[in-house]
Amino acid sequence: MQFKQYIGNKDFYRKTIAIAIPIMAQQFVTSFVNLIDNVMIGSVGATALTSVTIANKYYWIFNSTLFGVCGAAGIFISQHYGAKNKSHCQKVFNISELISILVALIYMAILFIVPEGIIRLFSNTPEIVQSAMEYVEFARFTYLPTAISMACMMGLRAVADNKIQLKIGSLAVATNTIMNYLLIFGHFGFPALGVKGAAIATLIARVVEMMAYIYILYRKKHYFELDLKGWIYIDIPLMKSMLAKAIPLVCNEIFFALGTTMVFKSYMRVDEYLVAAISVVDTVTNIAFIIFGGLSSAISILIGERLGANAIEEAKDNAKKLIVFGTIVALVIGWIVIAVSGIIPKVYQFDDTINHTITTLLRIKGILLPVYVINVCVFFTLRAGGDALSTMIMDSGYLWAVSVVISTGLSMLTSISLVALYLLVECLDFVKMFVAFYFFNKGKWAKNMTQGG
Repeated sequence: MQFKQYIGNKDFYRKTIAIAIPIMAQQFVTSFVNLIDNVMIGSVGATALTSVTIANKYYWIFNSTLFGVCGAAGIFISQHYGAKNKSHCQKVFNISELISILVALIYMAILFIVPEGIIRLFSNTPEIVQSAMEYVEFARFTYLPTAISMACMMGLRAVADNKIQLKIGSLAVATNTIMNYLLIFGHFGFPALGVKGAAIATLIARVVEMMAYIYILYRKKHYFELDLKGWIYIDIPLMKSMLAKAIPLVCNEIFFALGTTMVFKSYMRVDEYLVAAISVVDTVTNIAFIIFGGLSSAISILIGERLGANAIEEAKDNAKKLIVFGTIVALVIGWIVIAVSGIIPKVYQFDDTINHTITTLLRIKGILLPVYVINVCVFFTLRAGGDALSTMIMDSGYLWAVSVVISTGLSMLTSISLVALYLLVECLDFVKMFVAFYFFNKGKWAKNMTQGG
């Protein structure tokens, strides 16, 4: 009887699915095309795939910084949207765009000044460094259009305007796939550029994506508009209020990205040759992780709106139902990942050792998917209420204090295999789950941030 409190009615699930499905569809298209790209680059060779993976680790840190900025803006937009305050939503959106552009310029500057230094943080193997540098030569120009698109995407997501993201995302990934096919292999008279072609294809796709978002803002056909004056005449009190929440969230995202990068470096230290398998597994499981995007959007809206409307108990109730819903979906998707784990390696042209490693790591991911989803649901619930300290402790704090320390120590002091280290690190999410529920049950996240703002 008590379990019924964790089950919503038809209207609850109808709204959840209406929010989640467009986001999941967009991320599925993106992730599936990334898989195709991964196969294309992998067909050039394991070294090419490893070099692109390494080059994209810096991009991952940049993208995580953007996610922190735009995510903080999304919290305020969602709650002001729930409070029916459109002018404040537009002001926060303007601030998000401006800060995102500044972040992109900073990361680009570093990549122009010390590109090889960034690559050598991960590998000193000459072939890998050279190949990664070829990729970075063009990939660094993608940072600015990515920043503008991310701010638009997260802003629209916060007000449940998800369909346009699916359309623009599909356009971008289609462009990326076609250009990859032409420029990596040199089809239809185009030069065969290998990893350099992959970077150029990504740049073209990012510019197309950015121009599409700018067009819809200019046409004022959706919730937000292109308000260049709003970039100059910033609402300073609102920006201070947003930054008070954004800075801890951004720090968390940066530290989390750096932490996962440190874990990745431990894998490189243990067996650089098998890192290509991790790249494949990450790309494949990103398809399964589409549930993350859908649930994070549903949480931001269904919980953020209720908090903004001061319906605190309803927000708590929604959070519990979303966690249970996500766990059930994750069990199904996890089973599918396990079922296809032996098929995926056959798509690539690697040797038996790498193929066996891919299968094993995919099975680990599939088994642990429900645990990942629970942690993600709790994380975004805490974010929805602006509980920045708790999110930092359970996310980047736990990562550095536990996962980074253990993976670094074992990779440097023992002869542990890559698969054993990977299994141990992933299983640490079990312990993280109990930390997450501790902060969830404290209830500090359940508050209205629009009052007085």
